[in-house]
Amino acid sequence: MAIAALNKVTIVVPVAERERVLRLLQAFQNLEIIPHVDDDVTAAEFAPDNEERELLNDALSEILRAQSLLSTWFSESMVEKFRIGRPEMTLSDLEETVQQSRWQDVCRKALSLEKELDTVRSRRSELRRLIESWSPWRVLSFSPQKESKAFRYTRAIAGSFPIRLYSAFPKAFAEETGGLGVIQELFKTSDRVGVVLFFPVGMAETAEDIARRYDFSELDFPYRDVPQAALAEWEKEEEALTEKEKELLSDLEALGEKKPALDLAEEFYRTLLLRSDARRQAYQSKATFFLEGWIEADHTENLRTLLKKEISSPYYVSFSDVEEKDIPKAPTKLKNNRLFSAFETLTEMYSIPTYDDIDPTPVTSAFYLVFFGMMVADMGYGAVLLLATFLAKRLLKLERGLAKSIDFFFYLSFPIIGWGLIYGSLFGIELPFALLSTSNDIITILLLSVAFGWLQIVTGQIMSVYTSLRKKDVLGALSGGAVWALLLVGLVVLVVSKLVWKSPALFFLAVALCAVAVLGIVFLPVIESKNARVKGFLKGLYALYGVTSYIGDLVSYSRLMALGIAGASISVAFNTIISSLPFVARITLGALLAIALHALNLFLSMLSAYVHGIRLQYVEFFSKFYNGGGRKFSPFKTAEKHIYLIEEHAQSQNSHSR
Repeated sequence: MAIAALNKVTIVVPVAERERVLRLLQAFQNLEIIPHVDDDVTAAEFAPDNEERELLNDALSEILRAQSLLSTWFSESMVEKFRIGRPEMTLSDLEETVQQSRWQDVCRKALSLEKELDTVRSRRSELRRLIESWSPWRVLSFSPQKESKAFRYTRAIAGSFPIRLYSAFPKAFAEETGGLGVIQELFKTSDRVGVVLFFPVGMAETAEDIARRYDFSELDFPYRDVPQAALAEWEKEEEALTEKEKELLSDLEALGEKKPALDLAEEFYRTLLLRSDARRQAYQSKATFFLEGWIEADHTENLRTLLKKEISSPYYVSFSDVEEKDIPKAPTKLKNNRLFSAFETLTEMYSIPTYDDIDPTPVTSAFYLVFFGMMVADMGYGAVLLLATFLAKRLLKLERGLAKSIDFFFYLSFPIIGWGLIYGSLFGIELPFALLSTSNDIITILLLSVAFGWLQIVTGQIMSVYTSLRKKDVLGALSGGAVWALLLVGLVVLVVSKLVWKSPALFFLAVALCAVAVLGIVFLPVIESKNARVKGFLKGLYALYGVTSYIGDLVSYSRLMALGIAGASISVAFNTIISSLPFVARITLGALLAIALHALNLFLSMLSAYVHGIRLQYVEFFSKFYNGGGRKFSPFKTAEKHIYLIEEHAQSQNSHSR
């Protein structure tokens, strides 16, 4: 239905014009390059180009490292982000801005600061470990082993005991040294006791032996200073490094304001990488650069004009319609008006149509609008959704994907209000002018839901007929959709003739329609199966058995009634709870409670309507005629990660027209 017509384009230019052409096509952003394959062209000594890619990747990697580092320090509130929106630039604007931004200096400084900060933090971590390990020995202001060597009669050693063994050591030490040994306790921890042992020179061997028996561990301080002096020096250094770290972090915070320059640099280098990919998809000889692509038919003249204006050397360009052999390879570009384009996501989530298929979006949108409104069905909820989406559209500059989602819910707010009027529901309050009551007209609403289901299923069968006829498959159109649509119409006429408008003529018409449909279901496969009539007949009988599945399909639409009534009942229950509060509580706490509860009900109702609405489209509707299996049109342009690209030639034309 709404699939844009494409042309196949072939461009051949001198190799000297290669970069210029690729840049023009990237800025043009309406052409998808067809990757080359090993064919006769390659045999003609064409070869893909792989230049500079490694250098581009290295530069991008450096940018991403610096960008990741500065992202911690670049703060942008969500409000500010939505107020300003993503920048829009032409490719020339991007190139010029990046060239003037001196992003290389920002990158180098950021990486240098990161390296210095890592060094400082590594040294600080090492110092903290040393300080923590040796702090118990802080009181030791001399080296017992070294300094006691100058004593004539006394020796000293420092070390520690396990705390579980130390309690018995002083007595044993005193006995072994004849009371001449002295113990100076330095510290106690949860598991060790640090001491300095003094004893006569002549008892050195005895003292050391008794100490070893109690698992004494002699102090081994592998640094030039004693613990007290070393700890003081380490703490002083650690304090200086702390100040240095603060200084480096301050520099990084100041540099964080330059992160947008790195974002644009990233965009630029990703653009160059995409251009490099384009070279690899095209062909190149020593003298010629050759590429093929897909372009929307409406843009062919724009491209022809652009090449004529920008390429001074001789070149060749041609456009041709999509040939039948190319249809399986051709991409699909959906082309709908503003209303239906907001619902294209529904189709894309299921599957993109093939190029020669139809776009179900317009028909799907119409049914989805009705179904979604019927499942939420409250004037108040619809008004809240309408106001919220309207303000978002007017006051915020949203990302394109998010803006499309806002449009999606903006349009859905209208059927919600419409069905709210039909049900006479305003935030769960029943209005006096309801056409249908969710309390008293449940059967009527159920029948209406099934009627909508019948209409959608019949529409699906009619679309099946249409798609088959487009492919010139008349028998497929008759057996695939026409007979089933006829049967469904006949059954409805039969019900009407018996229950609504009792008419023998109408009854016989219904029976005739059903009979013709049944015969078509059973015998059309026989006609299609020319060489296997029996098999075709059995296939027809099996297909007729499939009529039972339509009962399940129609019952599925009862969810339109169920969800609408459930949401209305919950909102009424919330109102009942709030109205039961005392007057003072009702106008204070009750008001806040009403907002919270109705917000919750609105969210749950919309979530249910969104999911079940999609389920009805995919299972009950698409299964009748739509397979998808296509590929989305992917034009050659920038990555658009941080900016939105504007077509340069379009901007130029607009400026001339002004």
